Amino acid sequence: MKILFIQLFFIFCFSIQLIANSITFTTEEKEFIKTTPLVKVAMMPDFTPFSYIIQNTHVGFEHDLLKMISERTGLEFEKTIDKWTTIYNAFKNKEVDMITSISYKKFREPFTSFTSSYYDIPIMIFIRDDFGEYHGIKSLKNKKVGVLKDVFYIEELKNTESMNLVFYDNYADLTKDLVFGKIDALIQNLTNINYLIKKNVYTNLKLASELILPNTTKEDLRFGIQPENIILSSIIQKALNSITKKEKESLVNKWIGSIKEYGGRHIELKENEINYLDTSIIKYCINPSGLPFEGLNDKGEHIGISADYYKLFEKILSAKFELVKTKNWNESIGYIKEEKCDMLALGMETPERKKYLNFTSYYLDVPLVVATRVNVPFINEIIDLEGQKIGIIKGDAFVKILREKYPSLNIVEVDDIYDGLDKVKNAQLFAYIDTLASIGYEFQTKYFGELKIAGKISENLKLSMAVIKKDEILLNILQKTINTITNELHREIFTKWVPIKYEKSIDYDLVWKISIGAIFLILLIIYWNRKIIKANTLLIEAQKDIEEKNKELEKLAITDKLTNLYNRRKLDELLENEIHRSERFGRTFGFAILDIDHFKKVNDTYGHQVGDEVLIEIANILKENLRKTDFVGRFGGEEFVIICPESTIEKINDLMENFRLIIKNHNFKKIKNQTASFGVTVSKKGDDKDSILKRADKALYQAKNNGRNKVSTCI
Repeated sequence: MKILFIQLFFIFCFSIQLIANSITFTTEEKEFIKTTPLVKVAMMPDFTPFSYIIQNTHVGFEHDLLKMISERTGLEFEKTIDKWTTIYNAFKNKEVDMITSISYKKFREPFTSFTSSYYDIPIMIFIRDDFGEYHGIKSLKNKKVGVLKDVFYIEELKNTESMNLVFYDNYADLTKDLVFGKIDALIQNLTNINYLIKKNVYTNLKLASELILPNTTKEDLRFGIQPENIILSSIIQKALNSITKKEKESLVNKWIGSIKEYGGRHIELKENEINYLDTSIIKYCINPSGLPFEGLNDKGEHIGISADYYKLFEKILSAKFELVKTKNWNESIGYIKEEKCDMLALGMETPERKKYLNFTSYYLDVPLVVATRVNVPFINEIIDLEGQKIGIIKGDAFVKILREKYPSLNIVEVDDIYDGLDKVKNAQLFAYIDTLASIGYEFQTKYFGELKIAGKISENLKLSMAVIKKDEILLNILQKTINTITNELHREIFTKWVPIKYEKSIDYDLVWKISIGAIFLILLIIYWNRKIIKANTLLIEAQKDIEEKNKELEKLAITDKLTNLYNRRKLDELLENEIHRSERFGRTFGFAILDIDHFKKVNDTYGHQVGDEVLIEIANILKENLRKTDFVGRFGGEEFVIICPESTIEKINDLMENFRLIIKNHNFKKIKNQTASFGVTVSKKGDDKDSILKRADKALYQAKNNGRNKVSTCI
C-alpha cells in the first residue's frame, strides 16, 4: 500500500509539472508558428557562459534556453553568430528577427521589443594587481578604461567625463589588453571575465568593485525582438513565463555554477554622498572580544558578523573602511565619544547614546540569556537574580537599562565576556548576562560541565549601525545600504557565525574515575545529562525566538516604515506576479497610482511631521476600504499604488472613485481637508512592468491637468 501511494504521489507531481509548463496560444500565434519556418536569432560567440564555442560547437545557457523555447512552442531558430557590434547593428537594420543578451535601455525602445530578463549579472570593474589602492570610481580618473562597443551603459560612462574610454569589439582582446598593460582597467560582467581569467590562467587581474551608476544596476539579459513583430514577442514571452523555477535553477547550475553575486538592489546615492565615499576613509571601532558578533583573531584582524557586513558594504559602496583598534568595548565607546572613530557597526540605541550618536534602523535582534554555574537552579525571571552579583560588560547599553528597571539587582561591570564567565566559574559572580549568540559561541569550546545557560530574560538586544552625531551623510548612506540588503544575505552572515550547535564532548577525567567509583559516576553522568538536556531545550527555545525575529526582519524588508504598507520593492514583485498570472490565464488586472494633491504645500506650511501624519492617515483609509484580494503600497514620496487582481477597468474605476470621495470628505487631524488624484489602467496582452506604469502615469498626469481631485483612465 505504501509503495502504491508513493507511485501515485509521483504521478500526481509529474502531472502538475506538465500543467504548469503548458502554454495557451491565441489563434494568431498558432498560425504564426505554423507559417513561420525559421526565426532568425543573433548571438555572440564569446559571451561565456551564455553563448560561446567549445570544440567548434556553439554552447551555453542561451543555446539551451532557445532549445527549451523551441520544444515548448514549435518555433525553429536559425542562429547568426558574430561579435556584439556586428549582431547589434544587424538587429537595428532588421536583418534578423531576434537578438540575445540585450539589456533594457530607453533609447533602444524604438527598435526593440524586450522580453522579461532571463538572467541578471553584476557589472564589475577589473584592475591589475599593480594598480595600487582602489578607492571607488574616482580612482579611474584619467585612466584608460576598456569597454565593449555599444554596451548598454556606455552613455552613462561618457557622462562621468573622468576616464578615458577605450572601445573593443570582443571580450578576449579587452581582457588581454588589461593583462599586458595597454589599459588600466576594464568594465564588464562578472561571469564572462571570470571565465576568461580561468581559461587563460591570468594571474595579475583582480576584482576592484561593482560598477554603480545612477541608472544601471546589473546587466539584465533579455531577448530583443523587432517591435513590429508583436506576435513573435508574445510567443517568446509566454515561453519564458512557462519555465519553472526548478528548470531555471537547473540551467543556472549547469552553465553558471556557484558564482556569488550581491543579492541586494542598486543604491541611489546623491552627488554629495558619492563625493563623500570618493574622498573619505571611514574609521570604525568594535568590541575586540565580542565574538561571534565582532572581535580580533590571533593576528589582530577584524573577524565576526560585523566584519562580514563591512566587507559587504565595501563591495556595495566601493567605500574604504579602516579599523581603529581598542583594548575593550568600554574604550571603543570612549573613542566614539571623542570622535576618534566615525561609527560602530553594532550598537544598541539608548537615550544616553543618542546624545552623541545617530542610529540606523536595527538589523539584528538577538535574545539575552543568563549564564551560571551548573549547580544553580534554572532562572525563570530576571527578578530571581535579586540580591545576587550579576556581571555585564562595562559600557554595555543594558547596564543602565537593567539598573533603572531592576534596582534590586547587584550589577557588576566586567571588562569582557571572558572576564565575566571566568568570574562566574570562580564563584566571584553569581551570573553573567550576554547574548545567546556570544555565550553559545564560547560554550562550544570552553566551560563545558562548569557553566550552563540558566535562563532567558525578556529584553532583547536590537543592534543598529551608529554614527557620530555630526556625520549625517554617512548615516544616510548606511541606512540606504541596510535597506537594500536582503533577508537571505542577513541570514547567510548570521548563520555563518552563529550555527547554535552544541555538542557533548567526552570527559576523559570521568572515564578514569569510573575505575574508582563506577556506580557513583554513572549516577553523576545521569545527573549531568539531565542538566544538559534542560540547557539544550532552552537553547532550542531561544533558537525559535531568533527564527521568529528573522521572520519579523523579512516583514520589515517588504514594508514601508512610515505607513506600514508594502514598499516599492514588494510592489514591483507583486506587479511582476500579476503580469505573469494575466499572461497565463488570460485575465486582466487593474493598476492605479494615487498622488496626494499639493503635498509639497502641506510640508512647507505645516512641516514634515504633519506631512508624515497625512501619509499615515491616507494609508489607513486605503487599508480599511480595500478589498481582501487587492494589494496596496507606498510607491515613494506622496504616491501610493493599488493592484487589483482579476478586475475590469469599470470595477477599478469605481473603487478609485470611492477612495477619492472618502479622502475628500475625511477630516484630517491637522490640515482638515485634503484631496488626491488617481491614474488608472488595466493590463493587456504583451504588457510588462514599464508599459503598465507608463499608462498609469499618463492617466495620473491627465487627472492633475484637469484640476486634480480626479480619477482618470488610460487603456
